[in-house]
Order: sequence, then C-alpha cells, then structure tokens
Amino acid sequence: MLLTGAAIAPVLPPGAAHASTFKTYAANATVSDLESEDIESLEGGIAELASTYSARPPAELWPAAYRHRRSADTLLHRHHTLKEGVELARHAAMLSVILAWAAHDVGRRDLVKELCDDAWAHAEQAETPEIGAWVEDVRCTDALYSGNPLDALTAATRGLQVAPANGDAAVRLTAQLARTHARLGNRDDFAEAAAKAHHYRDHLPLYDGGLFGVDAARIISYDATSHGALGQHALARKAASEAISYYQKSPQQAPTRLAIARFDLAQAHAALGEPEAALSVARQALATDRIVSSMRGRARQLDRQLRRRYPTLPDAITFSHELQALT
Repeated sequence: MLLTGAAIAPVLPPGAAHASTFKTYAANATVSDLESEDIESLEGGIAELASTYSARPPAELWPAAYRHRRSADTLLHRHHTLKEGVELARHAAMLSVILAWAAHDVGRRDLVKELCDDAWAHAEQAETPEIGAWVEDVRCTDALYSGNPLDALTAATRGLQVAPANGDAAVRLTAQLARTHARLGNRDDFAEAAAKAHHYRDHLPLYDGGLFGVDAARIISYDATSHGALGQHALARKAASEAISYYQKSPQQAPTRLAIARFDLAQAHAALGEPEAALSVARQALATDRIVSSMRGRARQLDRQLRRRYPTLPDAITFSHELQALT
C-alpha cells in the first residue's frame, strides 16, 4: 500500500509552526544587560584578594571584598543570560567565602555563619560543589578557634563529602579533619587522617598555597597544633619549628600562619619546661601588624598555660600585662 504525502506530513498543533517564534527564543537566550568587563572585574577581584589575603590586614580586605560582593548581587538582579547567571553565582559564592575568612579574622562569628550560608547557597545554584568544600573549611577553622570541636568535625566531614577527590580542598579538609580529631582526643582517628594528608605532601608546594590552595607548610603546622593538643610536646616542637622555617623562606608573606606556628612552638616550649624560650617565641609571633582574632586566642591560651605552670616567673607576669594591653 502506497503512503500519500498527506500521510507522512508532520502534524503540528495550530500556531506552532511559525519560524519567527523559535528565532525569538534563540535571540532571548543571549540577551543580557551585562557588559563583558562586569564579570571580568569580579574574576580579577577574586584572584587578587585570594593571592594577597594572607599578607593584608582584614580591615583592608573587607571593604574591597564587600564592594565586589555587592557588585555581584547587583549584577544578579539585572537581566543576564543563564550562563552569566551561573558565573555570577559562582563568583558571589567565592566572594562570600573570602568575606567569611575576614569575619573570622576579626572575631565576628555571627557574620562567619551568615556568609558561609550565603556562599553555600550560591555554590549550589552554580552547581560548583568545590566552593561548598571551601565554605566548610572556613566553618571548621572558626569552630575550632571558638572552642567547638564537634562543630568543626561536622564541617570537615561535610566538606569532604562535596570536595573533588584529591583536589586542594579535599587535601586541606583532610588535614583539618586530623587537627579536629586531635582536639577531640581521638588519637587513632587523628593518625589515620594525618597519614592521608601526608600522602599528598610530596605533590604540594612547600608554601604559598594561597587562600584557595594547600601547601606542605600548612599540613605541618596543623601537625604541630595536633601534637600539642594530644600532649605530644616534643613532636609539636619539631613540627612547629619545621613549619616556621618554611614560612620564613616564603616570598609571599603569611604573618598569621607564621604566628600560629610560633604559638605552637611557644606552647611546646612551655610544656617542656622552657618558659623563657616560650616567651621569646610568643613575642616574635605578636611582632606583626596583622594581629587577628586567632592569634589573640592563642596568645591568651599561652598566657594561661604560663601563669598556671610558672606563676612567679617575672617575665611571664610581664608578658601577661603586655597581652592585656594588646588585646
């Protein structure tokens, strides 16, 4: 049986066969009120903030990052393509992570939470889970310095669930997980996580990992903190000394990381019966223009340790007065 032309002709509903309709659809997909430099400005701002973060005071970083974050929000509310919307959401998320770090550095824990929540929400919209991992890296550190290791454990675990395997975020969160287990006194879990973190050491730069990176010095510095928390003070002294040597060689200044390593060394000296050495190193740690909340916390922790173990030592008493004036 022969099929007629009418039999094989496509059957379309009335009004659906206008070519102009589909031409309009295609045109609308590329309509945008944004200029090419709008997104480029955000990209450049993020790169500059991330690369210089460790050397700049939070009070200087905050307005620059906040200006870019507000710009991202403004652009998101303007007419843009779907592709541009994804890029803007990704940049907004990254900027909120940077602002969360700045909030942590000035001790604004309330802002850390809100900024992390914002970054996570925009990372989901951008379908970029790695940013979620960086969000949890901030939460983990902030929780540890706020005396909430269980919250830190939750953050590190959640971050590892979304971090790309073997990526920088996964390596850093693995080291965070080790540090958190040490704070909780989980020796076996610490050893397991620390071994995983050290597995990556040979493939990492010694220093200059940046805000969204990881380096060997950071892993070793976390080791020093962990050994101190577990009462392994000789190991803490060794790891802290090694981390300090790396940070001192780095052409990219990282005064906060260097100071934290020095406080780890100072606490190890104090625990090993070397209070004069502890005080000398602590004063070196505080001899910087970039004093942040975590450094104040570590300094107060050392002060309590010294006053408890060496209550009559004149230099320890002097240090306590100096610290009160500083904080």
